[in-house]
Amino acid sequence: MKKTYAVIFLLLCLRGTAAYGAAGSLDNTFGNAGKVQTNFAYSAIPSAAALQPDGKIVVATGFDNTPAATESFGVVRYLASGALDTTFGSKGVAMTSFTNFINSPNALALQSDGKIVVAGVAMSADGTLSEFAVARFNANGLLDTSFGSGGKVTTNFVGVMAGGVSNPATSVLIQADGKILVGGSASLCAKCGTNSALARYNTNGSLDTTFGTNGMVSVKAIGPLYSLAEDAAGNIFALNQTALAEFSPTGVLQSQPATAAIAVASHGGPTIFQADGRYIVAEGVVGLTRRDTDVQLVRFTSTGAVDTTFNNPKFDFGGVDTVDTDFAQALALQVNGQIVVGGGHTVTGSTVFGMARVNPDGSMDTTFGSGGVLTTKFSGADQVTAVLVQTDEKIVAVGQTFNGSTDLASLALARYLGD
Repeated sequence: MKKTYAVIFLLLCLRGTAAYGAAGSLDNTFGNAGKVQTNFAYSAIPSAAALQPDGKIVVATGFDNTPAATESFGVVRYLASGALDTTFGSKGVAMTSFTNFINSPNALALQSDGKIVVAGVAMSADGTLSEFAVARFNANGLLDTSFGSGGKVTTNFVGVMAGGVSNPATSVLIQADGKILVGGSASLCAKCGTNSALARYNTNGSLDTTFGTNGMVSVKAIGPLYSLAEDAAGNIFALNQTALAEFSPTGVLQSQPATAAIAVASHGGPTIFQADGRYIVAEGVVGLTRRDTDVQLVRFTSTGAVDTTFNNPKFDFGGVDTVDTDFAQALALQVNGQIVVGGGHTVTGSTVFGMARVNPDGSMDTTFGSGGVLTTKFSGADQVTAVLVQTDEKIVAVGQTFNGSTDLASLALARYLGD
């Protein structure tokens, strides 16, 4: 009898190992063996993603050549299983446009009431118009008509003029008081300097006139703003891939930026704030040769100095020292301080999902994938544009794959075991 119980126990252990696998293994409970590919009637250009408290996955994506525009704002929602959430929008997809030309969503944030805020840029075909474009969707995927005009707001820092005006929104943050802070850049012409631009909206979509000048700030600072954060005092911090800027709660640029403990932060892109105010940037660096590009993370202190306690070796998502191209486009933090990196790995013209996990001290997490890195192939024309960490530590990579049979780009998602 004891031998029988021992055999059963061993079989259960082996079954558990097979079911759960090692960190970085594809999660077989998600989609088809851990992967989801969703084809649409239009090419999808995903830019950002977020997790709802119920585990649903919300993806902001541009859709090319729709009936309404050359590119339209899109939002796609998936169930935690990886299936499209057919209760959202039209069979899981919501779409809107501001102009009949380019409407590119670049950033996404979820409000505590379940509403979805998407920020990006709206442009005209003649090149005279470029402006912040913000849309808010209800939890069911319909535009929220209590926001702006029919659920949409545009804000223009550069006017309407010929000469290559550029005024995209590239980040969005729901502040602690519920106001919506949108960051980006503003430039009057192709050869003009680029200002850092911020707009703050009340919950109804009107500009917050207590912020900047009539709700708007455009200053020579660090250029485009890719990540935003707020401390308990309401001070605002902004990042691009080279520098940090600080603004007062009313939008005044501070001469000596220094972060404090972060109360709320935006998500998405190759820069990220830690809760203690330090921040991390993913960089492309030269590998074995000038034709070899690797990835390396750099952490900065609250004052913008390089944090010498963080030592990340340059790495290749493929895990081998070959001449190829690796790039990082998304960072996410786990509750234990580990950093998850997503991007792409290109060898001989084929690009696949690239993922890595880095320990809080900068060393590679060798329990993840192979030596801390892994790749996942869909069609061989793939890239990760957003990374999410679930409450159970499973990791969702959101990106794009090119569907050769339709000549359209599709959404691609993969979920990995986190421990």
